[in-house]
Amino acid sequence: MRNNTIFYKVLKLDKYIYGELVTEKSSLQKGIAIWLSGSIISTLAVTTFLKNLVIYVKEIISVSSAELPQEAVLEFQTLIIEIEESFESINNVSTLISSQLFGFFNVFISVAIIYAALKYFFKKEPNLIFIGIIYGFSSVPILLNIPILFFNSIALQGIVLLVTSIFSLVCLGSGLKQVYMLRNIEAILLILFSGFSSLVVL
Repeated sequence: MRNNTIFYKVLKLDKYIYGELVTEKSSLQKGIAIWLSGSIISTLAVTTFLKNLVIYVKEIISVSSAELPQEAVLEFQTLIIEIEESFESINNVSTLISSQLFGFFNVFISVAIIYAALKYFFKKEPNLIFIGIIYGFSSVPILLNIPILFFNSIALQGIVLLVTSIFSLVCLGSGLKQVYMLRNIEAILLILFSGFSSLVVL
């Protein structure tokens, strides 16, 4: 199946796409590539959004500095400088690589938690590779964050980030529902549980 066909079917929540993907030999490699691409794009997109947000806050402070106490203005300026320095470190290649390694570790924990929940709570017969494939291809909506890198509207950037993040979770739920015959409420509970548990573990 061609990549553009796969992306289209994932985005339109096709009822059979994940069932087809888990049977293809190359799906795991493709899924990892999609997740990695989405993770890098997401990191850069969030950084761009936060940079623009800081610029916006700086403008507000500049306009309102006469009305604010001098100490408060200095504290805001110091905080902004620290945030800007952290952004510079994100642009460093080694920092970007380390953030992706941390993200991969987080995904591995989430996949393991989903596996355990399916096996011991939902009494299914899960396959780690299948779950990894589903997780990878559910990252397709994250690729839609690319335009954020090319425009400066804070509101629009925030909306795009929010919509793609939620839609990615919807795709994950759809994939798990298809492959493991879950009900909607079971898929939702599984995603919420795995997300919360991975945060606790980390």
